[in-house]
Amino acid sequence: MEARKRTTTSQENIAEMSSAPSRTATPWSTPVQIVSAGLMGVVFGFAMEKARVTEPMVIQAQMGMSKFIMMKMFLSAVVAGQVGLVALNRFAGKQFQAARSEFASCVQHRGWLDVGLGGAILGAGMTMAGACPGMVIIQVGAGAQQAGFTVAGLFIGAYLYAFSHPSVSKLFHGKNDHRHVFLDQQLGLPFPLVALSFSALLAAAITVFEHFFPWETELPRPLGSADSFFSMHAWSPVVSGALVGALQIPAVVMLGDTLGSSTCYMTLSAQTTRLGILKTSCGHLCGYTDGVSNWWQVVYIGSAALAAAVSASLGSPGNLVIPGVSPTAGVIGGILMLFGSRLAGGCTSGHGLSGMGLLATSSFVAVATMFGGGMAMKLALSYM
Repeated sequence: MEARKRTTTSQENIAEMSSAPSRTATPWSTPVQIVSAGLMGVVFGFAMEKARVTEPMVIQAQMGMSKFIMMKMFLSAVVAGQVGLVALNRFAGKQFQAARSEFASCVQHRGWLDVGLGGAILGAGMTMAGACPGMVIIQVGAGAQQAGFTVAGLFIGAYLYAFSHPSVSKLFHGKNDHRHVFLDQQLGLPFPLVALSFSALLAAAITVFEHFFPWETELPRPLGSADSFFSMHAWSPVVSGALVGALQIPAVVMLGDTLGSSTCYMTLSAQTTRLGILKTSCGHLCGYTDGVSNWWQVVYIGSAALAAAVSASLGSPGNLVIPGVSPTAGVIGGILMLFGSRLAGGCTSGHGLSGMGLLATSSFVAVATMFGGGMAMKLALSYM
């Protein structure tokens, strides 16, 4: 999710952060947290590459509702992450509550309009680029063609959001009543009961999807044979999704955060503010320059890209070409994805995996509009 523990000189940022809770300190040292983020990234990169969701056409096919590999992986990740959060609620209640408070601070200045519109913009960008923010650098590692143009678009989107942040804040962000941010609070029921019931519904949906659309038949190319699990060209999206979702546990315990990825682009873009000239004109970025709360996602995504490269070398034919989108679509899609995720307060991982796992009501809106925006863009592109 969007990092909260920042230092900034921007008056807009100070106002936005004034009512946000401080991140609860973890007992782990910074080097241990960084190593943890790197190891998490290795699992993430392998799982994403093996699920084949790093291939742009797989994402676009999902938005066109013609193949369901992405959906099955996504839902599986939500279920695994939610079960992990239920376990944390039982055995590490302090860390779980801190993670919920941290997430609540991400949406306390966002209403349904910003979350819904941001989700729709994010989804439209996902269809154009055939990716999501956390996936793009992994696509580079996996060898997807033209993925670098999408990376460029994401950084352009980071600067565009930062420069427009004062206007966006006035237009969209305000003080909203988020005393009941989570669904279980609104229902007045225990978190484990609501979470496990929701997970059971998602598991049933995965079963239905797999029954009618077996994952082996939806792969971009035949699965073939392999000598080992790691040398397989593809894994079941349910297995890959479960591995990704399970990363919620170390994220909460070791990092005091939940899964997310779009902050890494803000953190890297923020390093240019050290030049001085951008410090006053792009003040929003100043809050992303330092701290584990900002940098862990950079390590996480960077390690994932390296792991994806290793995974591809082990399981893909030497002459495999992963077709990408056009450079123009990649750049525009990247801009839309980053801007939309910042407007909504979270990306596919932040709202989709973490927010839904925590039962955040705003995340249900963001995910619904994300798929809606993606499907609408897919339909629009079919007429071009």
